[in-house]
This record gives sequence, C-alpha cells and structure tokens, in this order.
Amino acid sequence: MFDQMAGRVSFRLIFDLDETLIDSVPSLTAAANVMLGELGRAPVEPARYKSFVGHGMRQQVKRVLEATGGVPGGDLRPHLARMIAIYGADPLRGTGSYPGVLETLHKLAEQGCQMAVCTQKPEAQARQILQGLHLMPPIQGLTGGGTLDVLKPDPAMLHHAAAQLSGDGPVVMIGDRDVDAQTAANAGAQFVLFAPDGQQPAFATDATFSEWADLPAVLSDLRAKSDLRVQA
Repeated sequence: MFDQMAGRVSFRLIFDLDETLIDSVPSLTAAANVMLGELGRAPVEPARYKSFVGHGMRQQVKRVLEATGGVPGGDLRPHLARMIAIYGADPLRGTGSYPGVLETLHKLAEQGCQMAVCTQKPEAQARQILQGLHLMPPIQGLTGGGTLDVLKPDPAMLHHAAAQLSGDGPVVMIGDRDVDAQTAANAGAQFVLFAPDGQQPAFATDATFSEWADLPAVLSDLRAKSDLRVQA
C-alpha cells in the first residue's frame, strides 16, 4: 500500500536475481568456458551466453552445448554436474550488483517494503551471492532452484517467496525477462520490468524502469494507478 502522507510503499516485492539485481553473466560465461575447454571446444562470448540465462542451470548448459556442437553422448547430466561444480566453487567471482541496487533496496525497506528473491539459480549459490554482496539483508526471503520441485514460470515459486514475508501488502514481481512476467501473471501479481537498455518488451508489463534509483517512484505510481482503478 502507499501512504501519501507518510510516503511509504508497503509492497511485498519479489525480485528475480540474475540480470535484475546482479550481473552474473561474466561469471557464468567463465564457468561455461572452462567446461567447454575441457571438451575441446572454443569459448563463447558473454553477450552470446546472456541469451542462455533465465530458465535455470540445466537449460543454460543444454543451450551452450547445443550452440557449440551438441550434447556429448546425448547425456546432459555429467556436463550439468561439471558446470555446477565449476560455478559453485566461486559464484561471487566476476559477479556484482547493478549500480544503485543496494541503496534502492535500503530505501524501499525504510518505506516499509518486504523483499524476497525468486530465482532459477540453485538456492545455496543464490544465498551465497546475496549475502556476499550485502543484499541479504535487506532482502529477507529466498526461493531458488531446488527449493521446490518446479521452476518459474510456475506460480508456486512466487507464492513460496511471498509467503516468507510478513504483512499483507500487494505482491509485485520485478524481473528482466518474459519468464518473470509469465510467473507474475500465473500468480496473479503485478509485474515491473527492469530494462536497462530502455527497449520495450514484446510481453505485457505493469511498469518499466531502467535505473534502480527510479524504482521507488515507479512503485508509488503503480500503487496510485491501482487505487484509481479501485475508486473507479
């Protein structure tokens, strides 16, 4: 809810992790290139690897192998295990939060927001990153890959993350991809897109922002519009 007198936005905010709160493409690409090197394959560039992110580690490994010659022996499992081992050894290396993230999260917490993360990344790795980058707290809850037996866009992921937060404020999903938008839609939540390149997406959003410092104002506008619809 938004209290105009107090200037407080008391949402329950559920954030995607990779390419929303953090830039993890360099570290993921580096881990994948170690795996590819062990297979005698040429490395891939971060810009190309970014297109593989968003649907969980299994899909990342499958896509990078298919893009570089196919899945050896047709069995993804040993390569997935190897990628997880390489990346999991130091998921913080080469990973950082986007400019303004930490300051904005603290501001939102001061305004009464409760915050959690809903990510396809394995929960242990996600927690290590969030704590290592000093994002947890103010982030309080975490639902990751392996927390449940499903991944986004299954709404159970978002519901599980929101259930870790106190209060009954409206739930808003904040992410950078269509899978995040679909998760929000499946869960009956509003969706705010982080679009640092400023491009308009081909999928539906309730609001968009490109700079993290703008998010509190975007959420205030979103709440005001919701109040106007209710009054109408």
